[in-house]
Amino acid sequence: MLRDQGRPFDNTGVMSDGSKILIADDAPTVTLLLTRALESAGYDVTVVDDGVAAYEAGVNGDFDLALLDHLMPGMLGAEVLQKWNEEGVLFNTIVLSGMDDDDLVIQLLELGAVDFIRKPFNIKELLVRVRLQLPVTRPAR
Repeated sequence: MLRDQGRPFDNTGVMSDGSKILIADDAPTVTLLLTRALESAGYDVTVVDDGVAAYEAGVNGDFDLALLDHLMPGMLGAEVLQKWNEEGVLFNTIVLSGMDDDDLVIQLLELGAVDFIRKPFNIKELLVRVRLQLPVTRPAR
């Protein structure tokens, strides 16, 4: 992994800043792939495997971004987004799903998701989309 002043570059060659990312997905292979890729890019990752845990982590945590599966036990991704809205949770969310339903995509975007990525996904593309949805940090002058 490349580093500059102690901060790692992600796989796209862009320096990451240790942003905190919540991964909510009940598929262990997906969470393992996402965790490895995001941590190797320098992000701080928290993983939960059901909708209720995702809701609670989002309300109680301090995240910069969430990667949220739609079909999870306990609560659907759309329900999690709705409840986060009700609680005033303020971080960007990218929804991941194997469902190919345009109405669902529209519903999730209207609930506040900033992006929708269909599974299976390209990990390099996902890393770029993550980087683009994180808050911009500027060096101190």
